[in-house]
Amino acid sequence: MTEAPSTTADPGRWIRLALVMLPAGTILLGIASFGIWQWKKDQAADRSFKYAMALRRTISAEGIQRHTDIVREALSKPDRDLSIPGYLESTMGAENMGYTVRRTRFGTDQSNIDAELTGKTRPREIVMVLALYNDDVTRLEGTAQAISEALSIAHEVTGEAVVRSLRFAVIPDTGEALQNLREGMSRDDERLMHLFVLGSPDINQLRRITRALDTTAKGTRVIPRLATNSAEITMTSAHELKALLLHAAERP
Repeated sequence: MTEAPSTTADPGRWIRLALVMLPAGTILLGIASFGIWQWKKDQAADRSFKYAMALRRTISAEGIQRHTDIVREALSKPDRDLSIPGYLESTMGAENMGYTVRRTRFGTDQSNIDAELTGKTRPREIVMVLALYNDDVTRLEGTAQAISEALSIAHEVTGEAVVRSLRFAVIPDTGEALQNLREGMSRDDERLMHLFVLGSPDINQLRRITRALDTTAKGTRVIPRLATNSAEITMTSAHELKALLLHAAERP
């Protein structure tokens, strides 16, 4: 009687098994690798969230007054184009508020400063708080209060989860600064959805802003905000503006 050939001696069987198992193993390895990457990403995001939460500060008249005193003094000096961005960069940075601050330099000494809560699902849709500054002494107090209001809101919402990106921007009141702002958003393929302009911008300022940022054609909702002249009034305005911003940026 003839014995059946041993399957263990069949080299073709092992080749066929390898051809089946190797792709499956590669797929499983890929799935496992993605799972590990996602887990590490979630862990890092959780650590960043907890760190930002620890840095949060409630909007207060004392905090606003502290910012206002520093900003007012800086605005009154000839080197405001250096001192204002420097103060904003250090105040909003990772160690104080937890933001990654962007500083776009142009001209001789000027810079645009912005920091944001990046949107979770629609990051290229922007809700912006904008404060402009210049050497107009008649607007000095209102400008100082406006920048302080933006800083105080940014400090209270740091780490907040939003659907759209919520951006805080402080720039010189010049055409070149506005052009840089527009070019940056265009380069990143961003759409400006809501623009809150602080400090009672006059009709000429608003016209320059809307023209430079092409808000009419892009369907941007532009909301001018009244200037304030005391820490207590600024605090009330800040609480109101914070609610408007989080509604516009949408919580997930």
